[in-house]
Amino acid sequence: MSDTDARPMETESPRDESGDRILAIVNYVLCFLAIFNGITIIAAVILAYVRRDQAEAWLKSHFDYQIRTFWYSLLIFLVGLATFWLLGLGLLIWLVGGIWLVIRSVVGLMRVVDGRPQTDPKGYWI
Repeated sequence: MSDTDARPMETESPRDESGDRILAIVNYVLCFLAIFNGITIIAAVILAYVRRDQAEAWLKSHFDYQIRTFWYSLLIFLVGLATFWLLGLGLLIWLVGGIWLVIRSVVGLMRVVDGRPQTDPKGYWI
């Protein structure tokens, strides 16, 4: 009997992060598309919540960033809706919120493509 036969069988294979990396990229695209339809960000946050706990640490930072992006976007939408009647203030809030969402989506996408974690996934800016 050789020593290779005596090794215990590994019950778990090492995690392949490429699937989570692709999912993070798809989520950023979904966040970006939400500017036009408002719905795709919901799919992105659901996927981020599902994969966050099983992802590698650097990808977990991206999923946390996407989750925060969703909640801040929802807050911006609701504040814009509540102030819509104030001489177009709601439209201005939605415009600024849309620009903010584009910036967060593009910066996050660039970082995940480069293989870098988010620097401050719990923050509200970039």
